[in-house]
Amino acid sequence: MTRDPQVQAKRDRADLMTAVVVAALAVAALVYDSVARISALFATPGAITVAAPFDAQTVTVDVGGGSTTAMITSGTLVVEDVSVISVVSLVAAIVTGSAGLIAAAVLASAVCRRLLRGHIFDRINVILTFWVSLSLLIGSLGAVWFQNMGLNGVLAATGGEFDGQAELMLQAVPFFVAAMAAGVLVIVFRRGAELQRDAEGLV
Repeated sequence: MTRDPQVQAKRDRADLMTAVVVAALAVAALVYDSVARISALFATPGAITVAAPFDAQTVTVDVGGGSTTAMITSGTLVVEDVSVISVVSLVAAIVTGSAGLIAAAVLASAVCRRLLRGHIFDRINVILTFWVSLSLLIGSLGAVWFQNMGLNGVLAATGGEFDGQAELMLQAVPFFVAAMAAGVLVIVFRRGAELQRDAEGLV
């Protein structure tokens, strides 16, 4: 059964408008989250408060008035005398990761608005989707790199050594996948633009 083109067009428009609104809400949430995370970083005067992965350890915890054994692989550390470079790196990790996501949301919203105006397969959409992919990739890689530097300094201040690089990379995997998905859209828009130019050349 063939769907009414006008009904489909209205649904497509509604979907694109929803995407624009969600992108705006996401940007607001990301800005709020960044400020909250930076504030939490300096929550303890004279110390740095940061979550960090570490080797699995068995500890005894109190639960409901009793106690039991638990295996922990991460925790929130409160550490004094952390180097300035490490502190700056931890802040940069938050800012870089959030900036990448914010940029991707803004660029994706711009693509949706162009689609609403009927601009589908053109060079600008190719460029915008390319930068969506690049923003996700650079933001996630930058966040991992700065977080690693910061945690190295935090653990050094405790007399230890940070070896949770693999865990940091695993946390960034969803953003790598999202960057790949956006990269596929780049190919789709580029190919569509080429086909459209070829079709116009035949008219």
